[in-house]
Amino acid sequence: MKKILIALIVIGFAVVPSFAGNLNVSGRAGLYTPSGGSASMMYGLGADYSLNQSLSVRAAVETTSYTANNVSTTFTPVTVDLIYSQTIAETLHPYVGLGVSYNTTNVGGVSTSTSGAQGEAGIKFELGGFSAGVEFRYLLADLKNSNSGSTTYNAYATGAFSQSFNL
Repeated sequence: MKKILIALIVIGFAVVPSFAGNLNVSGRAGLYTPSGGSASMMYGLGADYSLNQSLSVRAAVETTSYTANNVSTTFTPVTVDLIYSQTIAETLHPYVGLGVSYNTTNVGGVSTSTSGAQGEAGIKFELGGFSAGVEFRYLLADLKNSNSGSTTYNAYATGAFSQSFNL
């Protein structure tokens, strides 16, 4: 897992400078509801990079721990999404997105890794140098198992605890 995360970061720093734009890093938190488990809080970091006025790429790493069938489970997805958004009244940005993920699940001390996919819809609000948003995501943690789906309701913010980089 660590080797893949480091590889993604290195690739990101190698590829992103070939485009001109801003990279915005934000904190994320949400309510994660796994199939067959109890709802739990999911926390993480996301980074958004604008390709043009309507398209952006978002990478995120999040983690949550919950109990399923009386067994402690930790779920950590690393996701990359292509996001399409529109601007309404200069401050509202509704969006939809699709992406892929690399997921690590630790159930009772046994760790497994899977490839997954997700789709999301949300709205981002901009107020001066601060932005925040809410979104609904459907995550399919294992592409080989269609019953591995789960949902999240996320909130995220940029501004006070984020950093933008001009590339």
